[in-house]
Amino acid sequence: MKIFVGKLRSAVIGCGRIGCEFDGSILGKDIRTHAKSYFKYSKTDLIALCDIDSKKLKKYGTKFKVKGLYKTSLKMFQSKQIDCVSICTHLDSHLELVKQACSFGVKGIFIEKPLSYDLISAKKIIDICKKSNTILLVDHQRRFNPLYHSIKKIIRQNEIGKIYFVNIYYGSGIANTGSHVFDLLRFLFGEIHSLKSTYAQILPSNQLDPNLDVKITFKNNLIAFMKALNTNQYGIFEIDIIGDKGRIKLDYSQNKVQLLRPKKGLVYNKLITTNLKEKNGPNLGPYLGVQNLVECILYGKKPLCSGQDGYKALELITASILSAKRRKEILLPLKLKNFKIHSK
Repeated sequence: MKIFVGKLRSAVIGCGRIGCEFDGSILGKDIRTHAKSYFKYSKTDLIALCDIDSKKLKKYGTKFKVKGLYKTSLKMFQSKQIDCVSICTHLDSHLELVKQACSFGVKGIFIEKPLSYDLISAKKIIDICKKSNTILLVDHQRRFNPLYHSIKKIIRQNEIGKIYFVNIYYGSGIANTGSHVFDLLRFLFGEIHSLKSTYAQILPSNQLDPNLDVKITFKNNLIAFMKALNTNQYGIFEIDIIGDKGRIKLDYSQNKVQLLRPKKGLVYNKLITTNLKEKNGPNLGPYLGVQNLVECILYGKKPLCSGQDGYKALELITASILSAKRRKEILLPLKLKNFKIHSK
């Protein structure tokens, strides 16, 4: 393994929610933003922030002790030599920002989900990074958390037996939150064969990003059901995995999981909690992603959520919206590549 001396020069483009805003305190153990991740990680030095909003730049420049504040990404790249950059902007800017970052020799890009607004531009992003030998990491955060790798191991080792079906409750739209769901479902259960969606009775908080109820059929014939909620009313983000030997209850937002197995009873068998894994220390959000990005750059490790994983999640978002619009089941892979989605 290489011995690295010094720190990777890092930057964040987009000082909104996931870029800077979600972290209320710089001193707290929880890390929910890209800026705090670079600020706290021992192998990165946060040297630049970029946003069109001068007030945000001043506020978060002070908070994270960053002197390099820029209203345009071009000026930032021209002024600073940057090793890794987070792109936390609207979907329609992702492609151009990736082109720009790669043209200035950035070694790694940590990009917010969904990867882009359509599959054509998403493929271009992947190809540009491949051609320039730039690491591309997509922020589907659960792939970075060891807890979810433990869940996958429980499933693979047949600890809850044959899985009958999976139920998911989510909110905040099929593109915004559904992106996380689709990625985790692929991670745990493999590739998806088809989707059948309907518009949910519960309206979304963002009218551009619909709430959909979705039936998902995997290539291994497993069936999963997604039910949409409105997070303006209250938030539930849960996955319930039902097998013939037990059950996994996953609170996705809190990173908590219960493993339940049956105990023989006089009348019927009851499910009891035989193992409880609560969240792995503080909520580290994108911090574990930054760690993975750095390890990819310095030590040749593989991205835990690659550009191709991001593409697949976007494909499933697109297919689910098309299914609701067309009122029919949509098979994967998706042939229509230029359908544009919207997200926060």
